[in-house]
Amino acid sequence: MIKEFLIGCCYYPEHWDETNMENDIIRIKDLGFNTVRMGEFSWSIFEKEEGCFDFSLLEKAVRLAEKNNLYVILGTPTAAPPRWLTERYPDVLCKNSDGIVMSHGSRQHHNHTSEVYLRFCARITEEMAKTFSRFKNVIGWQIDNELNCHRNESYAESDDIAFRKWLKDKYGNIEALNQAWGTCFWSLDFNDFSQIECPKRTTTHKNPSLVTDYYLFLSDSVINYATIQAKIIKKYMPNAFVTHNGYFANLDYKKLTDECLDLLSFDSYPMFFEQKGIANGRQAEYRLAQTRGCSEQFLILEQQSGPGGQLSYLLPTPVPGQIRLWTYQSILHGAVGVLYFRYRTALFGAEQLWYGIYDHDGEENYRSGEIRQITEEIRRVGNVFLKERKHADVAIYNDYHNDCRRKSEPFFEDDSRLIFNTLNGKNVSTDIVYNLDDLEKYKVIIIPHIAIADEMFEQKFQKFADNGGIVIISAKSGTKDKNANYLPIKNPGWFRNLTGCYVDWFTALPDNTKQFVEMDNKRYPAEIYCETLQIEGSSAVGYYTEGFCRDKIAMAKKGNVYYLGFFCKNSADVYYDIIAKHVNIATPLDKNLEEFAFGNYKMYLNHGDSAVKCSGYDLLCEKSFTEIPAYGVVMIGRE
Repeated sequence: MIKEFLIGCCYYPEHWDETNMENDIIRIKDLGFNTVRMGEFSWSIFEKEEGCFDFSLLEKAVRLAEKNNLYVILGTPTAAPPRWLTERYPDVLCKNSDGIVMSHGSRQHHNHTSEVYLRFCARITEEMAKTFSRFKNVIGWQIDNELNCHRNESYAESDDIAFRKWLKDKYGNIEALNQAWGTCFWSLDFNDFSQIECPKRTTTHKNPSLVTDYYLFLSDSVINYATIQAKIIKKYMPNAFVTHNGYFANLDYKKLTDECLDLLSFDSYPMFFEQKGIANGRQAEYRLAQTRGCSEQFLILEQQSGPGGQLSYLLPTPVPGQIRLWTYQSILHGAVGVLYFRYRTALFGAEQLWYGIYDHDGEENYRSGEIRQITEEIRRVGNVFLKERKHADVAIYNDYHNDCRRKSEPFFEDDSRLIFNTLNGKNVSTDIVYNLDDLEKYKVIIIPHIAIADEMFEQKFQKFADNGGIVIISAKSGTKDKNANYLPIKNPGWFRNLTGCYVDWFTALPDNTKQFVEMDNKRYPAEIYCETLQIEGSSAVGYYTEGFCRDKIAMAKKGNVYYLGFFCKNSADVYYDIIAKHVNIATPLDKNLEEFAFGNYKMYLNHGDSAVKCSGYDLLCEKSFTEIPAYGVVMIGRE
């Protein structure tokens, strides 16, 4: 799909005097960029009045980009409807769970199920696609902007109507729905689909099956919204790629990618993590892995290039080297293009504190100098990252259906991110997989608390284990049916035969209660919830050490399958130590040094604030080195 590494920035010509445009485009090119992204928040410029379209400002910018040999990625402007639209058609505005209408005055104040809004979105998309189809340098389109970023639920009348239709399509008749949801509990039976509403505020907890379906419905509504635009773009520009920039809540990105995108994109802002401590910016890689799991090739449509901030906060400013570090972080985790947000910091509006490459003054600074270094390196070696990809031995399985179930039963927290960060921090390259057919390329599959499962799951994991793969399953897995109802069988439900054990006793762990699991004379914390196990065909490999559970079985192993009867909250080292029994793992040179091996190359990323001793010849800077400086990056040839 992407045949040349894309490097560029986001530019908003409507924010600056039109007389500056040509100079702006020249300066963008001078930074070493080959791509610019524009247009995603300009609806009120493009259609000042209903049905009166004027794309002349953007056409001028695209034309100047073409003159300067810059590719263009255009965004559909549907994340911010113009005032005339929300004033004339107030039903397009979304409501929160208390029924309060979200007023015009920000962005994402529309709802995705309004037939009126869908019609206007289709029309502005079609007018744009027709207009810009004649520009050969327009190579791609971004659908909307950061779907579900500011609000990921909606409770307008159109949402109720759409939810009822979605449920009727799924269940066919109200009797089947009542049966699936178990509505006889608390006298919640429905006589007709017309009685059902999106799950608004109630006196106490809602029916978890209803809530699970609601979150599935929300995702499908957003995907329908995006698909309408994608189909129009493909009609007029079949050779342009269609993407979207995630990663936010209540959206099945794997399904979104499969059904309407050519590739997924991500907006990367590591300083949200880095502000919590040195090298915490590495935690941004969990979202990069999720994006890579949906789309083998992906773009970064917004890469942090300055101190980000809204009116209520300001993140710390990247110190010299961090922008370069974060750029290669994105690339080495799968990005085939990086666009920095933004060319220049806005002088007005809600993001005056969201700094770009250039500050408000527009003058050169250390950040623009650092980006010139990056683009020069990408010019020389960028295509390597298109051809050579890193391959992980370990994968964590996830799916959106189970994510929805977790929201309906939030006591059982998802520790997937903790597991990923623990492994990633020890240089265990780890993927996120969403498809059971993608397992065979890995050596280890982790199944973290996947409650909703069926016979197919058990068969796929058994086959993987029979072929030599290691399966690690954790507590509460295999316990629910597709409607988020518990199965009338002992835990771990569908995985009982696979794991060779069953749950004999369980408990929630109060905050003031310490529990540990001992394996191979090493202790690991068990938190939130734990189960004691009885073995039937497996071997005990871990025991609890405290209280009533002391000396009772916490971990079982049957063949290549491990079962961990507990959750992790602050430490997932137990997963690392199990994996280390089966996969050769090189000891990191330094706790903050990330290592990548791919093709004929190896790269080191120093996420720490002090130098690390290491020597070689750096292909990026084309010189020998004896240490990797704080926030440094080096690329060497593999022996």
